[in-house]
Amino acid sequence: MILRAAAIAALSQLLMAAAFAAQPLLPAGSGDRVPVRLATLPAPAGTFERQPVAFSWPLDPALALAATPPYQAESREYWLTVQGNELQRGVTLPLSAANALVRVSPAAGATALRADDIRVTMQGRPVAIARSADVQALRQAGMDASAGTQVLRLGSGSGAGKATLQAARAQGRYVIHVFEPDSPVVLHARADRSQALAGEPMKVTIAATSGNRAGALRSQALLVAPDGRSQTVPVRANPDGSQSAVFTLPDRVVTAPGLWELQVFSDVGGIPRDTRTAFAVAQPTARLAGSYALDASRLRVSLPVQAASPGRYEARGTLYASAPDGSLRPVSEAHAAAWMDAGNGTLVLQFQREHLPPGYGAPFELRDLELNDQSRLGKLEARERAARF
Repeated sequence: MILRAAAIAALSQLLMAAAFAAQPLLPAGSGDRVPVRLATLPAPAGTFERQPVAFSWPLDPALALAATPPYQAESREYWLTVQGNELQRGVTLPLSAANALVRVSPAAGATALRADDIRVTMQGRPVAIARSADVQALRQAGMDASAGTQVLRLGSGSGAGKATLQAARAQGRYVIHVFEPDSPVVLHARADRSQALAGEPMKVTIAATSGNRAGALRSQALLVAPDGRSQTVPVRANPDGSQSAVFTLPDRVVTAPGLWELQVFSDVGGIPRDTRTAFAVAQPTARLAGSYALDASRLRVSLPVQAASPGRYEARGTLYASAPDGSLRPVSEAHAAAWMDAGNGTLVLQFQREHLPPGYGAPFELRDLELNDQSRLGKLEARERAARF
């Protein structure tokens, strides 16, 4: 009996050791983000919560979870910067539809123009100004307009073609913004992801439609950092008529708050179109160590973290359980956050067994696993499928 009890105790210890033994995370998929290098940064300035926090909540397994695709920018507008002598002679505005809105904004030191200072013609015939608004009216409507700005809505006589904008009193530099709300010519731009890491390659797909057809497209692109620094980005043609701006983000990115932008300047069959798409860029200050330890009885997943920089890091993940029909369904979401100094740390996702609906159980999968740098507002790692147990 004594030997049997000792054997049972040894077996229990062995099972417990196996339960908490480190196991590798599933191999990263093609759409996953895993830092290949780490950046050493000083502790971020400011006051941050230092106490660890962990919580979870149940999910309705009948509701499928879907990732939000990156934002697709659409544009029916373009901008020009011109000098006063150009406006005096007449600036050509390519248009694709009637009723365009034209905004004329003077730069610092330029002569402010009145609506009756501005003349619009098409093929030598005058175009009526259906409506105008000065800076006071624009500001009352909530628009952030510079002093001397005029907005004109073109009326009778406007339409597809080349309009000429003239202002005999123009002196200095002006920004002209043309917006065609009724235009069939639309420029589209979408980044391959909304959050990226410094040093990663990125792609922005550029396309245009003219009515129900793809439009002939020529584009240039400019990558702009939050602090205003910019660099040109090559644009290449795709077999389907779209274009791609493919570039690599700098290894060292500025810590100024704000989003990065890719600004796109296109010609769609002779009609100018400008747009921009924005995305967040983070320094890879930490990463998951590539393994996890499981307490299966408590649905507790411990995730080792390698932190190269001090900061507050957060892990979040979704537990999928096997339904009675054998399919995997989302049943619980868990988050955990803690301050870490540079070195090795651990974040623990504590799912609750009471979140399991009747009939749901093993095998489980940990999906949509993320590691975030809360103190610098960066997503560092993302795995669609992280573990199966």
